[in-house]
Amino acid sequence: MPQTVFRYLAWGLILGLFIVTDTTLAFRPHTLISPNADRFAALFVVGAVFSFAYPKHVLPILLALLAVIIGFELIQKLLAGRHGYIKDIFVKGAGCCAGVVAATALRRALSAISKPTGTS
Repeated sequence: MPQTVFRYLAWGLILGLFIVTDTTLAFRPHTLISPNADRFAALFVVGAVFSFAYPKHVLPILLALLAVIIGFELIQKLLAGRHGYIKDIFVKGAGCCAGVVAATALRRALSAISKPTGTS
C-alpha cells in the first residue's frame, strides 16, 4: 500500500513540476531561498519520492527523471516569456540524483535494521 501512495505522489509531483516549469510565471511559487536552491530542493524531493515508489528500478527512474528535466527545459525554449538554461538542468539534475541516492541509502539502511539477526 505505501508504495502505491508513493507512486501517485511521484506522478503528481511530475505534473506539479510541469505546471511550475512550463506554464505561466504566475504559477511559479515564490520562496525565500534562491531559485537554484528551489530547483535543487524540488528535484531532490521528486527523486526521493520516485526512488521510494519504484525501489527496484533506481537506474531507469534516475535516467527517466533526467530526461524529463531536459524535456521540461527544452519546452521552456518554445514558450514566450520563459527560458531554459543548461545551468538549470545541472542544478535540477544534481537535486534529482541526490534525492534518489539519499532515498535509496535510507531504504537500504532501514531494510538492514529491520532484518532479524538470527542470534538469540
